[in-house]
Amino acid sequence: MNASPSRPVRVLWITPEEQGGIASYSRMLWPAVAEAAHADGQFEPLTLLQTAPDVRADAISAVRNLQPDLVHVQHEYGLFGGTNPFLDGLPRWMRRLRQAVPHGTRIVATAHNVLPDGHRFETRGQGWRGPLYQVANATLLPWLRRHWREGTWRLFDGVIVHSALQAACLQGSGLPLVTTIPLVVPEIPLQSGGQLPNPVPRITVFGYFCPEKGQDVVIEALRHVTTPVRLRLAGGVGHPMNNAYFERCRQRIAEYALGDRVEVTGFVPEEDISRLYQQSDLVVAPFRTTSGSASLVQALARGAAVLASDLPLNRELNDRVPGTLVFFASEDPLDCARQIESLLADTDRRQRLGRQALQYAVNHSPAVIARQHLDFYRRVLET
Repeated sequence: MNASPSRPVRVLWITPEEQGGIASYSRMLWPAVAEAAHADGQFEPLTLLQTAPDVRADAISAVRNLQPDLVHVQHEYGLFGGTNPFLDGLPRWMRRLRQAVPHGTRIVATAHNVLPDGHRFETRGQGWRGPLYQVANATLLPWLRRHWREGTWRLFDGVIVHSALQAACLQGSGLPLVTTIPLVVPEIPLQSGGQLPNPVPRITVFGYFCPEKGQDVVIEALRHVTTPVRLRLAGGVGHPMNNAYFERCRQRIAEYALGDRVEVTGFVPEEDISRLYQQSDLVVAPFRTTSGSASLVQALARGAAVLASDLPLNRELNDRVPGTLVFFASEDPLDCARQIESLLADTDRRQRLGRQALQYAVNHSPAVIARQHLDFYRRVLET
C-alpha cells in the first residue's frame, strides 16, 4: 500500500452511473462514509466520481489526477456491458484503472449483483431472446459461470456483497477478500400526521416491470382476493427488452377484468415515492429472483408493512431483525392471495411489521453501514 504512515489513506469512490438505483445508493451512502472517515482519522475521503457507463474513461483521467490509495468501484454487470462475456467492458477498464493508480493502490468493489451457482438466463417474457437464452442455458453455462465469478471478482482486491448467502457463493476459487455488508437503509423523515384510511385497502408493488420483479404474480393473485382491494403497480418499463412482459401484464389485467382494481403509474419521480408508500396499506415484493432489492429497504425506511416472496435473500432480513417481513411461497399466486387477505384483515399485525421495519432501518442506517465499510478497508489494506 502506497500511503505513508504520516498521512491518511486517500479513498475514492467510482460509480459508472449518473441516474439509477446504484447512482442513488452511492449518493446516499458516500456522505456517511466521508463523515465516518473524517472522524476515524485513518482515512481521507477524496470524492465520489459518477460517470455515465459510456464515458467511464472520464473516471480514469480523474484517478490519474487524484492518486488515491484505495479505489472503491460500485459494480453491476449492466454498467459494464451486461453478462455477455463478449460485451463485458470490465476487464479492459480495470487494466486501465490499474495503470492509472499508484503502485500498491487497493481496488475493491461492491457487488450489487452476484449470480448464484444455479443462475440461468430467464427465458419467460424475453421475446426473440428467449430461444437464444435457452440455447445458452443448455450449452454455455459452465463457461459463463467461470466468467461471472472468477473472471469478474479476481480483478479486485476485495469485494463487498449484501448477503451472507452471496458471500458463501464467492468463497474460494482464488477469489479476493469477501465480506458481507447489508444494503443501507436511507434515513427518511416520517411524514407527520396520519394518512386518512383508504376507503378500499390499497396494496402497492414498486419497481420496473420485468419478469424478475414478478408483477404478474400479484395480478394473478388479485383474481383470488375476495375482499375489496386496489392494486397499484408503481413503475414503468426500465429497458425495451421488457416491453413484451409489460404488455403481457396489461393483457392479463384486461383478461381477468381487473381494470377497475389495478392502477399502473408508470415511472415514479423520487419526490412522489414517500407519498405512495404512505398511501399503501400493504407493500408486496413478489420477486422471482433478487440480489438484494433497494425497493425493499425503501419500504423499511418508511415503516411499511411488507409481504415478500420467500426467496433466501429476503428471508435473511428476518434473520437480522425478526418479524421484519411476512412471506408467501415464491411464484404462488394462491398463497400470495391468502397472505394478502390475512394481512389486510389484521391491522395490529401490520402495525407490528411497521415497527420492526423501522428497527431494521435503525440497525442498518448510513452511519452504521459506513463504519462497516471502514472496517473492511482496514482488512483489505492489511492483505
